[in-house]
Amino acid sequence: MTLATSDTTPAHPLTAPRLLIAGMTGQVGRGLAEALTDNPDPAGTTAVVRRRTRADLDRAVVPQHQVIGDVAENLWGLDCSALPEVDVVVDLAGIVDWTAGQAALDRINYLGALNGLALARELSDRLGRVVPYLYVSTAYVAGTASGNIAEDLHPAHPDRTPYELSKWFAEQHLVRRAAADGHPVLIARIGGVIGSSRTRSTTRWSSLYQLVTPMSSGQLPVLPVRPEARVDILPRDVIGEGLVRLLDHGAATDYASWRGGAIVHLVAGETAPTLAALLTVLQSKDITGRYDPPRLLVTPDRALRLAENLALKYARWNREMGNRLFGLRYVAIDRIFERTRLRALTDGWAPTYSVEDLIDVAFDLAPPVAPEPLPELPLGRFA
Repeated sequence: MTLATSDTTPAHPLTAPRLLIAGMTGQVGRGLAEALTDNPDPAGTTAVVRRRTRADLDRAVVPQHQVIGDVAENLWGLDCSALPEVDVVVDLAGIVDWTAGQAALDRINYLGALNGLALARELSDRLGRVVPYLYVSTAYVAGTASGNIAEDLHPAHPDRTPYELSKWFAEQHLVRRAAADGHPVLIARIGGVIGSSRTRSTTRWSSLYQLVTPMSSGQLPVLPVRPEARVDILPRDVIGEGLVRLLDHGAATDYASWRGGAIVHLVAGETAPTLAALLTVLQSKDITGRYDPPRLLVTPDRALRLAENLALKYARWNREMGNRLFGLRYVAIDRIFERTRLRALTDGWAPTYSVEDLIDVAFDLAPPVAPEPLPELPLGRFA
């Protein structure tokens, strides 16, 4: 696999800022932990966990400490005077159940984001130095927009889902507040997340996986998509490496590019494969027949939007079917998330990943084993 677009972009050790992180138990949090352990001198890391400490985190190299808190509470429910030294506050927490109610989504995805910035400001006042804030959002705040998607705030749009709205409002308010006083705030938008390319472990199956596998009530027979619909997904540890590089560059430059609010797309971008290519490769690699991908039905944009609105806004679905329909939204659109600012804030790095490796990780397919070479044997001869 390739994790950089150029051989001139070497891996950089983290400049060892001490991190206070919410959401370490989730998919992206696990990926960040995997990336942090690659550093010879990993940063001092404190995880904010709900209700109780987590034994699985205790066994990990990262984080080194755990504190009980709740992102939905003021200052994440933490006693700032009792915290260890903190250089950066990182918010990875979020509800990713797309069928959840608006109130629950807003409580974690929106209110939690604003509480994280308030915490960073409070720590700045207490410590007498600026404590930057890194918030992980989603590239899907773009809603149903197609084409090239810029690393900027998006305008209001009536077709956003409750999940997308919760993240959209968080971005709007974070940038507005950062612009008011110049506080360093970076919003890293990510796309689809699959398991670890190192361990093949995962905390949840991706929307792509859910669309292809049978469910209790049957399987979607066809997937209505736009022509050249792209699937922007990355393994969690690749996303973790991107976050490490963003933190590294920020620490090395005194977070100058974060001041007043900045947005990057930590995604596959122009290298993201089409859905048709992914499913073709899946069929070729699935030699045991575990999966039966639905047929793709190329659908005009207007018809696709009408069907989506009817299905998601005016019909009631169980959680399983609802999440599959929402997941279809994220693999059915032809668009490219731009990565210009990502490269600028990672010293030229941007993630790429082969279609074959994506399939192996997303669908738990073992990589092919090369056949052993035949021994050198003497040539036979015909009688």
